[in-house]
Amino acid sequence: MERIKVFVVEDEPVKKANIIDILSNVEYIVLEGNAGSAEEALNMIEQVNPHVMLIGASIPGDGYKLAEQVFTSFPWISMIMIESELREDTMRKAIFAGAKDVLIFPFTPAILVDSIYRSYQMEKKKQVIQRDKTPALRKKSRQGQVIPVFSTKGGVGKTFISTNLAVSLAQHTGEKVVLIDLDLDFGNAALALNLIPRYTINDVVNEIRNLDQELMESYLIPHRSGIKVLAANAKPQMTEFINEEHTGLIIKVLQSAYDYVVVDMPARFYSAVDPAFQEADLLMLVTTQDLATIRNIKACLTSLNSLKYPRHKIKLLLNKAEKRSDIKPRDVETTLNHSIFATIPAEYKLVSSSLNKGIPVVLLYHRAAVSRSFQGLVRRIAGDAREAPNKKKSRFKLPGKAAYYDQVEVPE
Repeated sequence: MERIKVFVVEDEPVKKANIIDILSNVEYIVLEGNAGSAEEALNMIEQVNPHVMLIGASIPGDGYKLAEQVFTSFPWISMIMIESELREDTMRKAIFAGAKDVLIFPFTPAILVDSIYRSYQMEKKKQVIQRDKTPALRKKSRQGQVIPVFSTKGGVGKTFISTNLAVSLAQHTGEKVVLIDLDLDFGNAALALNLIPRYTINDVVNEIRNLDQELMESYLIPHRSGIKVLAANAKPQMTEFINEEHTGLIIKVLQSAYDYVVVDMPARFYSAVDPAFQEADLLMLVTTQDLATIRNIKACLTSLNSLKYPRHKIKLLLNKAEKRSDIKPRDVETTLNHSIFATIPAEYKLVSSSLNKGIPVVLLYHRAAVSRSFQGLVRRIAGDAREAPNKKKSRFKLPGKAAYYDQVEVPE
């Protein structure tokens, strides 16, 4: 029998001694090392290279935070949390941290050994499936870039931007791109791409306890351009069951498998989409040249500033740009006190035709000015990604909806 390498992270002497004693009596388990804190474990983990980690929930540095870091950086390591008591939120915390199991100390040797063996076998089976069926999902050296496309004003073309940006990224970078429709109430990214979803984000949430790259891939819809799509729910009433923990885990799993994660956002702030803001490398904020939209976007920027959202991440995108408009691009920049990152020209006939046919304009009319503008946008995004590959994620946290609207009124 193949030997299972185990790494124990526990600071309480009695627990650690008991665990080590149990493991020393099992022939097919090898204790590769032990640590007393999250920091020490992270320093040792690459050298130890375990199959399974036993993590004390109350270790210095927080066992659940350590598990989340390991899950993100070393997803092939199976983790088992060690708790002193079973609380209401114990399993919930463990699942979202990426752990395979939770054991309540004290436990019998049989329970501990069975948990280690089952966790190891489950991960081994998953790796075989990934190797044989989906080799493209192997561990990447860096996390994918997250690019939410957002506006607090409806009708500015978020879905049009999201779909064409995703397709352009795939075409012109040659890298893996996934599009998530997080407009949970009225998302129509799949419709814009002429796709009929067999599965939606609600199906993923139903399997959130078992979510990994392999399972996530089975819920994505392939598009002929090469991108994959995670569709929004067909029934808006189902969105009330989706929360920020769900969307956060979904984004993290996709980041580990794809180079670019484009997110089609709703036209409002609320907790379920917080992770898209938190994980964003670039926040594409869409505006147009009409006064109502500019006023709305100014309120949005004021709110983001008051919430200390990193200004350098906000990239203003002027959509439906018209040279003959009374409001010029420089007027938009002056009013919003923010430079325009990219401009998408208004070509209403071509865009309307592409939307009606369910074919992205960059595929249907690839030589048109509107399509060339997406090529320029992709070059800028790819350039930013190369300049800051290790940029730290924001700790920005949106308040609840009531708190947000107490701070700033977003006009329609």
